[in-house]
Amino acid sequence: MKRKGLLLAASTAFAVLAGAQAQAWDHPAHMTTAAIAFEEIERLRPDLIDKIGLLLMKHPDSAPFWVAATDETGKGRARRMFIESARWADDAKGTGHDRPTYHTARFPIVEEDAPAKTKELIAARRGEPVGDAIKSLELHARVLANPEANVQERALALSWVMHIIGDIHQPMHVADLFNSEYPTGNAAGSMSYVWDPLKDSAMPLHILWDSNSLRSTQIEDINSNTKELMKKYPRSYFPQLKAPTVKPDFKAWALEGYQVAVDFAYGSGIETVSDPDQGQDTDQLVKKMVMYILEGVSPVKEAPKVPAKHWEKLQDIAHSRITLAGYRMADLIVAAGDQIFADRSLAGKILDNMQRHGTPDN
Repeated sequence: MKRKGLLLAASTAFAVLAGAQAQAWDHPAHMTTAAIAFEEIERLRPDLIDKIGLLLMKHPDSAPFWVAATDETGKGRARRMFIESARWADDAKGTGHDRPTYHTARFPIVEEDAPAKTKELIAARRGEPVGDAIKSLELHARVLANPEANVQERALALSWVMHIIGDIHQPMHVADLFNSEYPTGNAAGSMSYVWDPLKDSAMPLHILWDSNSLRSTQIEDINSNTKELMKKYPRSYFPQLKAPTVKPDFKAWALEGYQVAVDFAYGSGIETVSDPDQGQDTDQLVKKMVMYILEGVSPVKEAPKVPAKHWEKLQDIAHSRITLAGYRMADLIVAAGDQIFADRSLAGKILDNMQRHGTPDN
């Protein structure tokens, strides 16, 4: 297979990977970002909570939210639906709502020993990342704040905004490594393996970042994690937080994560082992990745252990990035609410007149 074909194979495999279960973050982290955002929205603009709950009732794929919030009422129902909304884009994999390219915006990390052809192909991108996360986030943020968008459009936009904000704060979703070992890229860390510090198996570096330490989706664990992270990383911890706006610099947010990948995820010198069959065709590569994601079958039987200090720092960085994503998520939603309040309310006239139990619009 020619090198350009290999590059396409790696990109295709990662698209399948992102559309399967290698979320960024995984479900617990996405749910935590949303729980943090909910706390902040309630603090900043409690009047939006009820409207957010009503909005999510009109989501075009609302069944997962209803199922998760079955035993909840009032604010508790709105909160649980909101938390589920952040992970919805991953739960919707394989459906008509699936958009694999929305989950990443991968800028290249090109090491000196990368082949000349690799450098040539990357230069041809003219600085553009692989993946549509940034462009998609810009689009859905505009829809969320647009009073002329219908209820279903705005509810769908809210889910994508919440999910992609989480995604671009995960360093592996905004970077690809290219060198002599990975002339076609390491598919956002999914072809570089380490030994899982919490489980007796080899795992892709990408999923090490996705999963970090919390691996439970139980709402009690999400609540506990949320409180712990907000206490450890209050808003004052992040000098980059600015006044809420519906047009933040999403590319700058992604590049923060990219710099983490440059300086620490790869720059710290962590040892990894690569997938042994980088020359395989696309179908084989995709099949092996999916086997790991869905069944835990790794193509690598042995991998370097993650040093304790590296694992400790990785968790600190990951947890702070998750928390920052939650604060930024809240700020964007509040800004969207402020903009739409100029035209009556966050949900618009349609939801103002809609009965609370979710009957069709009047």
